[in-house]
Amino acid sequence: MTKDGQIKIEEIDDRSPYLPTVIELWGLNRTTLGFFPKGAFAERAKNRQILVALDPQAGCIGYLLYRHSYDRITIVHLCVDREHQNKKVARLLVNHLKQMTQEKYTGIGLNCRRDYDLASMWSKLGFVPQYEKEGKSKDKKLLTFWWFDHGHQNLFSNNHIYKLESKLCVVIDANIFFNLYRDEDSSNEESRLLLADWLEPELELCITDEIFNYISLVNDDKERESQRQLARRFISLPCISKSLDEICQNIQNLIYPKNIIFSELDVRHLARAIASESHVFISNKKELLDIADEIYDRFRLSILTLNELLIQLDELRNKPDYQPVRLAGTLLKQVPVQRGQEDLLTNYFTCINQGETKTAFQQQLRRFLAELDKFDCYIVVEGENQPLALFVYGKHKKNELEVPLLRVGNNHLSATLVRHLIFQSILHSANEHRQFTRITDLTLDETVITAIQEDNFIRVNNGWIKVNLAVAETASQLSIRLATLASNLGQEYNFCIQIADSLNTKNLITDVQASANIERFLFPGKIIDAQIPNFIIPIQPRWAKDLFDSDLARQTLFGSKIELAFNREAVYYRSVRNSRGLKAPSRIIWYVSQDDYKSYCGISSVRACSFVDEIIIDQPKNLYQRFQRLGVYKLADIMNVNQDKNGNIMAVRFSNTELFKYPINLKQVQKIINKKESFQSAYKISNDSFKKLYNLGYTNKI
Repeated sequence: MTKDGQIKIEEIDDRSPYLPTVIELWGLNRTTLGFFPKGAFAERAKNRQILVALDPQAGCIGYLLYRHSYDRITIVHLCVDREHQNKKVARLLVNHLKQMTQEKYTGIGLNCRRDYDLASMWSKLGFVPQYEKEGKSKDKKLLTFWWFDHGHQNLFSNNHIYKLESKLCVVIDANIFFNLYRDEDSSNEESRLLLADWLEPELELCITDEIFNYISLVNDDKERESQRQLARRFISLPCISKSLDEICQNIQNLIYPKNIIFSELDVRHLARAIASESHVFISNKKELLDIADEIYDRFRLSILTLNELLIQLDELRNKPDYQPVRLAGTLLKQVPVQRGQEDLLTNYFTCINQGETKTAFQQQLRRFLAELDKFDCYIVVEGENQPLALFVYGKHKKNELEVPLLRVGNNHLSATLVRHLIFQSILHSANEHRQFTRITDLTLDETVITAIQEDNFIRVNNGWIKVNLAVAETASQLSIRLATLASNLGQEYNFCIQIADSLNTKNLITDVQASANIERFLFPGKIIDAQIPNFIIPIQPRWAKDLFDSDLARQTLFGSKIELAFNREAVYYRSVRNSRGLKAPSRIIWYVSQDDYKSYCGISSVRACSFVDEIIIDQPKNLYQRFQRLGVYKLADIMNVNQDKNGNIMAVRFSNTELFKYPINLKQVQKIINKKESFQSAYKISNDSFKKLYNLGYTNKI
């Protein structure tokens, strides 16, 4: 039984008190419903194939009579009392039938005379006209066969999958379809472009079933049939029918406040494209193109003009191979994804255990590769191009970096590598002066989700979002900045207001641990008036290259150790003596000293900053056993660190290291701190000096 407000939908049997009303309603409307023996009503009711709509006061106000044959349902009658029409009673009856038959049957069909002018009603209910035939009456009026598909896969419905796996499939708007129809044999430039030979191996033009509802509006019988014949030459992409109503409503919610006028057909066509396996919709409608970014943000469907698509495809075909980049100074390589690698990457990175199909994955990847102005696609490879990870940056928003695809293979590096990639995404976003990183890949395995949560991302409707401010400001300045962002960007960013309020908390500046916790949340942002201590610490280049400095590691033949280079945290061992009050939490700036052999370029300079999480003083063997997984040191190296009178040394556990774009040489550092310090040991600096060094390392400006 279904309820909607006061109206209930029920199945009845042959003993129901509502059966006489059903027969009476048929009698009042038999000229349109056609002849039906009264005994047949009782038979249908006995088989529970009659649904009735019940109003608390009026009783039975409508009914739906159906039958089933093999794997499909056929609607025989749909009738609503005249006094209760336009109250969505028909929709309630049909929706109840859809819910009842979803699992067991392929779909619902019906025949309806064309001259009854009910096409708009059936299309609003999600049905699509399939064909027309002459009726059996003397005047042979045309009957339209309407079909609602439940979306179950079968031998015939899978015909489109090969095309989806081998090409980029795009859905064309109705206007473009009708232009093709009118100009199929003409010299229309747009039509010629769509049908160009060079596009055939790379691009599949698709439609959705909604195109048949547009065609149904054509009055001329021959013209209508001719357009249907053209439509059947295209692949019609299936969609998840049960989600259409919700998507349609979401589209309406988006366009209504903007006073944009879309027909119901246009809304359903867009909804079917969103619910299909394509990720690209080609349109020349200005109203739709004007809200393309919002459509993408809400539904992850790219709206492009034909010229935009063709230009980007052409650039992709002619794009030269990129030189690989050694990732984090290791021998792993980060390389842009190339056309032709789709099958290989599909085999490695489709999340089958999350219900993702290879077809869906490939269409996503092809869309990212096609839209060069919006997306950068990379893989991490080892050895002979063995893929370890795949990630995509979406760069179409100035205030945030999107990560619509983040996959790691199942190997011993998975957990470490994904944490590194998330960290690099945050830094990449901040370096490009974006304030947020948003991960929108919703098909993630547990390893990735765990890493995301550990990095202070907030769960939102379409993924995960993190604030990343590349600034060193006072708590008050940061609070104002965050409140302004939330005010300008909308409700989804209200978590920024909570952080802003926390920054205004009394005694925050003097509470080192509290301010450190917020600073981690804002990373790489710095609360520059907080009483978090700052230190410059010297380190030899041979240790720096493995602990954090990928630029130094790239200067060596073998790079840094893979397992260590990707660690978000690391441990540095030093003497307890001359520690100058070094403690946790604190910020440290790394001064990479000169080595004896002059093996590296760019040293004797400040090259990075980190956050100190813990300071531990203990005997070398104990520290080695505790931090062996994090350190680059052998036990012999640790034993060589100068010990105090109790045989202890210091372990500095640090994380969130930012490598400076612009190393700062010793003379510049001495000028900023106003002292000719050689940095043989830890050296405490003021907040003002830290801010100047941080800004200089990041922007080359104080």
